[in-house]
Amino acid sequence: MRLIPKMSISAKMLAWALAITTIFCATTAYLVYQIRSESVLTREIVSTRYEIGVAVQQMIERLESVQSNIARFKVLGGDATSAQFIVDDLTRFSDILRETLDRHPKYTQQWLPLTGEFTISLTVDDDPGHAFAADATIQNWMAILAGTRAENQQAITHGLAQLRKSNLHAYQVGFYGLIVCLLLAVPGSALLTWRLNIHLERIRTGIRTLGSGEIPAPVRVRSGDELEDLATSFNDMAAGLRREERMRSDFISMLSHEIRTPLTSIRESVDMIADGVFGEVNEKQERFLRIAEKETERLAELLRRLMTVSRLESESLELRPESMDCSDLVLTTMERLESAALAKHIQLKARVPEDPAPCRADSEHLRQVLLNLGGNAIKFSPEHSEVTFSLDRDENGYIFSVDDQGPGVPESERELVFQKYYRAEDVRTDKDGAGLGLAISRKIVEAHKGRMWVDCGTEGGCGFRFFIPAGS
Repeated sequence: MRLIPKMSISAKMLAWALAITTIFCATTAYLVYQIRSESVLTREIVSTRYEIGVAVQQMIERLESVQSNIARFKVLGGDATSAQFIVDDLTRFSDILRETLDRHPKYTQQWLPLTGEFTISLTVDDDPGHAFAADATIQNWMAILAGTRAENQQAITHGLAQLRKSNLHAYQVGFYGLIVCLLLAVPGSALLTWRLNIHLERIRTGIRTLGSGEIPAPVRVRSGDELEDLATSFNDMAAGLRREERMRSDFISMLSHEIRTPLTSIRESVDMIADGVFGEVNEKQERFLRIAEKETERLAELLRRLMTVSRLESESLELRPESMDCSDLVLTTMERLESAALAKHIQLKARVPEDPAPCRADSEHLRQVLLNLGGNAIKFSPEHSEVTFSLDRDENGYIFSVDDQGPGVPESERELVFQKYYRAEDVRTDKDGAGLGLAISRKIVEAHKGRMWVDCGTEGGCGFRFFIPAGS
């Protein structure tokens, strides 16, 4: 049961990109908001609190100067210079107060006593203690300004703490937002690519298996996108091919079994008639009987190959390894092909080691491989040409080769020729055969843990080779 809805590859990539974009945009938007808020707070601290602090400090300094000059005036007995200093300091105090209220009118109510009517006593007193006593008005103003300074300093401290907290929070949000984006971008991309590659590789493996002539196992892809649909379609096609192959194999097995008995009866009847059991036969009758005998032998060989293919497909091919001389196997196989070669005036040549070439393999099955390759070489070679059988030592075994001077095999068909029932278009009507010999030969070689391939020259000619381990 599928719990996650199916999504196409483009939808997955779009969702993944939108997730990254959303996180990035949300992080950026928050940082912009924080920067704006911090800008307002910074402007409040710098433009307002700092200016108020400076102004308050300057006004307190003026009032302290006024208080000092009042004391000097009293001590000096009404000094005119001190009086002028008092007037100058009060004027400067008034200017600073007016400028500050113009820029920050919210302090008008708080500083209302500083702007009202005031009285400063400048009388001369014989008592020195009275001369240094603080003026009530100046004292009241300084108290108001001191309160404003304390309040302003507290606001600055609170604003800086809030600014530090805001900066730390913005740093954390930006840092973790960046980490999340990176985790989605890098590992997310790697994971998405890895999953796509895994599923594509499974499908490619199935296609390669199908291309090699085998029916692939079901391709398992649970991606919930087009790749899963493709794998499902491929599995349906492979299942159909598997059914057809099984039906064809069953049909071949049934056909081989059903035809073998009547074919044997026909061959025996032809032999009996040709031997004169039922009366003397003339030359013309004997010629047609030999043709019938040859055709029954060809049908019997075809049935034998079909049965071999059926056994190979069911993995019932039984090898009987034995110690043997590979050189002797090549030479004795060539002797069995001499009559076919003489019929086309083809010369058979051997190139084998002079020393024995011992190995352990099923000699009869390997002989069948050499007979198939040699028979094909003779069939496709022109008259008065040569077919060469070779045996070369390899590091771990032996390489058997059969080279001819025929038309060769196009590069595009060099793997197809090993598939069952495959026959090139230019030989389907000109040459006999069912396209089974090379398929059987490769299966036998692979059963010996070897391999088979084909080499063709640029100027014609073809060489089929197979490797057999010495210890098979």
